[in-house]
Parts: sequence; C-alpha cells; structure tokens
Amino acid sequence: MVYWLTRAASWLAGRTPRPLRLAIAGPLTVFAYYVWAAKRRVTIANMAQILGVAPGDPRARRLARRSWRNYGRYISDFFYLPNAATVTLLARMRDVTPAPGAYGRIDEARARGKGLLIATAHFGAWDVAGVLVGAHTPLHVVVDSFPDPRMDTLIQEQRRELGMEVLRVEQSPRQILRVLKQNGTVAVVMDRPLPAGEGTPVTFFGRRCFVPGGVAQLALLTGAAVAPGYVWYDAAYSATYYGFLDEPIYFTPTGDRDADTQALTQRIYAAFERTIGDRPDQWYMFRPFWPDAAPDAAPDAAPDA
Repeated sequence: MVYWLTRAASWLAGRTPRPLRLAIAGPLTVFAYYVWAAKRRVTIANMAQILGVAPGDPRARRLARRSWRNYGRYISDFFYLPNAATVTLLARMRDVTPAPGAYGRIDEARARGKGLLIATAHFGAWDVAGVLVGAHTPLHVVVDSFPDPRMDTLIQEQRRELGMEVLRVEQSPRQILRVLKQNGTVAVVMDRPLPAGEGTPVTFFGRRCFVPGGVAQLALLTGAAVAPGYVWYDAAYSATYYGFLDEPIYFTPTGDRDADTQALTQRIYAAFERTIGDRPDQWYMFRPFWPDAAPDAAPDAAPDA
C-alpha cells in the first residue's frame, strides 16, 4: 500500500503547482503533529532544549508546530523531485556560503586528494542538497534501505536518476572508504540520537547526548575533510532554496582514536548547532535527542497557537 501511495503521490506532485502542493502538505503534517501525541511531546521537548526553556513554554510548542509544518515542505519536495529538472532546482538556488562559495569549498577540500565527507542533518531540504552537490561533482550518499524491496528500488533509483550514487548504511564501510580514497565526495545525514552510553558523547545545545561517530572515524582513517552542509527553505515560503557549506574541517589525529573521534564529532555538532540554532523550525527531529530529556513532561493543556 505504501509503495503504491508513494508512486501515486509522486505522479500527482509532478502535475500540481508548487503553491498548491505546499497548501496541502503543510496542513497535513500539522494535523499529524496534533493527532500523534507521542511525537508531538518529543518534538516539543527537543525544541525546548534548543530554546533553553521548559517544555511547557508556549514558545517551544509554537516552534514544534512550525517544524512539522516545514516538514510538509520537505515531504512535498520528496515526492516532487523525481519530476524535477536539475537546471530548474539550480535556478532556484541561492548560495549563501562566503567566497569562494559552496562549490569552491568543495573543490578546495578535494584538491588535497583525500576525499570529502559532507555531514548534514534532518534539516531543511536535504534531498535537494544532494541534487545540487551532485550537479557539481560526483556524489555518493549513505542511505538506509527500505524494508519493502519495491519501495527501496523506487526511492534509490530516483536518487540515482538525480545524479546521486547510493551507498547502503548497513553494508560494509569499505565502499565508503574506497570512494574517499579515490578522492570522491560522500554525504551523510548524521544527526541520529543513540541511547545513553552508546556511540560518541557530544554536547549539543548545552546538554550531553550520544550520536554515531562513524563520520569522524572515516575521516580519521582516510584523512578526508569534513564539511557540514545544508540547504534550507525561504522563511516566506517562496520558491527559493538557500545553500550553505561550512568551512571544511581538516583534523590532525593525535593517535588517541577515541579522543579524536569525540573531538571531531563535537566540532561537527558545534557547526550543526550554529545552523540549526538560527532556524530550529527547519530541524525535523521527532525522536528524543537527549537521553535525559523528559518528553512526557511537555503538557498539552495550554494552546500552542
């Protein structure tokens, strides 16, 4: 059912003007926010941490609701992308990276001959970001596989048609290492929370959490640069995308693998914090990110309008 609904939604998105798609998608995801109580409380708790307020603060609830509304924009683009022309997306793109720009920073990082890891988050329009980077340089993206083989084939083939080569996250990291050793570019969505005590500890928005350290470990093994990068939406709901690639991180190992992994991961998350902190309503994190957070403490009694 999900497979056929996805195909139908993609077909329909390609024949629906963008303003109408947004007018439909945003209210639908806001409706999901209100009826999915568990996810609503988690999102409120995450936004409260970003703002530094209690989960009962109306500002956290308003921000959580806007995050779900913006997630509707992402879903709308997700279904539309198979119908999109890269040249059209490029025409709507505004690079806000300081000189030499995002493409210039990619070229500078790859000039070292050790490859580039682009670290991103569930933020803004990350699938569009892959299309835009892939228009400049061959791009490999690390992805999760879908349980339904038909769905998996559909989505991964769509990504390949848009210029991205797929690397499965559940497969051996040797494929990623091979790409980096050939001076390739690999993009990873890496903001995945782990249970307390697992993964790599970092401080994020003032609170300790645990995240995968795989990107840092790959960089340490290959010498690849790491550049946090993003594409976000216009706040006015126009058709413009904004792209930004942070300064590449060239990390010099000390020989202490665990300490190096933690230090490099912390630098990546410090960059995430700057960008997400500026536009928290475009961060789609609907799982508890901080292990000691208490999403059930976010009351629903007060309105969030």
